[in-house]
Amino acid sequence: MEPRWLTAVVMRWWWVLLIGMTAGGSAAWGVSRLIDPTYRATATIVVNQSAAPGTVTYSDALLSQQLVKTYARMATQRVVLEQVVNQLDLAVELADLDDLVDGLAIAQTQLLEIRAETPDPEFSRDLANAVARVFIEQQQPFLPTGRGEHVLRVAQPATLPRVPIAPRVVLNTLVGALAGLLAATAIAAFLEYRDDTIKSPDDLQPLGLAQLGVVGVLMENEDLPPPAAEAYRKIRTSIDLWGLQHPVRLLVTSAGQGEGKSTTAANLAVVFGQTERRVVLVDADLRRPCLHQRLGLRNTRGLTSLLVNHEEDASTALRRTAFHNVSLVPAGQSPANAAELLASTRMRNVLDELADLADIVIVDSPPVLGVSDPVVLAAAGGAVLLVARAGATRPGPLLRAREALLKTGAVLLGAVVNAARARVTSDYYGDYTYGNGIPEPAGAAAEKRSERA
Repeated sequence: MEPRWLTAVVMRWWWVLLIGMTAGGSAAWGVSRLIDPTYRATATIVVNQSAAPGTVTYSDALLSQQLVKTYARMATQRVVLEQVVNQLDLAVELADLDDLVDGLAIAQTQLLEIRAETPDPEFSRDLANAVARVFIEQQQPFLPTGRGEHVLRVAQPATLPRVPIAPRVVLNTLVGALAGLLAATAIAAFLEYRDDTIKSPDDLQPLGLAQLGVVGVLMENEDLPPPAAEAYRKIRTSIDLWGLQHPVRLLVTSAGQGEGKSTTAANLAVVFGQTERRVVLVDADLRRPCLHQRLGLRNTRGLTSLLVNHEEDASTALRRTAFHNVSLVPAGQSPANAAELLASTRMRNVLDELADLADIVIVDSPPVLGVSDPVVLAAAGGAVLLVARAGATRPGPLLRAREALLKTGAVLLGAVVNAARARVTSDYYGDYTYGNGIPEPAGAAAEKRSERA
């Protein structure tokens, strides 16, 4: 795995990683809070076995260390625990008591620790001291006469523990968060593996589609940020390099709904108008028209009226927009026989009439796989531009749309990747400082100033 690929996975699925880490940490914290705390009390016994009173040799020290290991096992045996139960008057089984107390030999020392771990700090203290006391008392008959208190004695009695040793809430929360993050990473990697959507122009090449550009935002209004405006200008340049016959007729469509075809058509019309070319934008999506809303115009009369009234001149449906050199033919009222109207000879005549009035005619059509309308429009002649939305369009539908368009004999220019992430756009266009973007409609700046006033 390349670091760049891992970075892309993290950037794309960061919300999955965040949810996993939060869920894991929260679950561990909640479980830790529900667990009863455990307190540990420790009584320390010193073992001092010597051959002669008052003198301690190296052999005596080694013998004492060996005895510590033996006493550690003997300290919690049944005979000791039975007497502890009687002394403390405990209502507990010996097997359960054995789980609460333990003897531990401290390595390389003569010290023996008696540890008691219970949910009650006072009981832990009393239990540790009782086990140490009873063990020493039981060993007195087996120790040298007169020296038993010197061989085994309590060096440090158990005190009342103040802080529980378990659960360790902070540590458990961190471990839970890490476990959740690892699980979320595995889920994100699986989702990334299963995600075969188009993400960059590189994904178009295996489908036999030329990449005409990549747009970093999905524009929904007239205010394009400068990088997006420059991206549309680059797409305009790519189309010009095809050397299409004048006047240019361009059909903009997509494989499915919601992939940004109408937005692309509108913004391309604006950037073509900036080159002092007369642009006519035609909303041929008679089922779900939207260009009139984006350009702030009414949809009372439009393409439907021209197709129904054969004697009506195409120029009567043109609506001047607020953008330089851009006119719109809105869709008009949605008819019941949209496919038949678009496939009629009248539609071809209307497009020819509009071509006489403009240098470039841009037609926005429905998605290819939704209805037959775009295939019919492509068969009428001109060039076709496909729009794919990054992270949404899949190769299969895009490939079927390409094949359907090619069967009509239309000139398929290629595809535009819409709504790509900033990392993808910077890889292709670089991190430049752009000039002004697409201008606002005439009077829009004055209206905003008056609104602020």
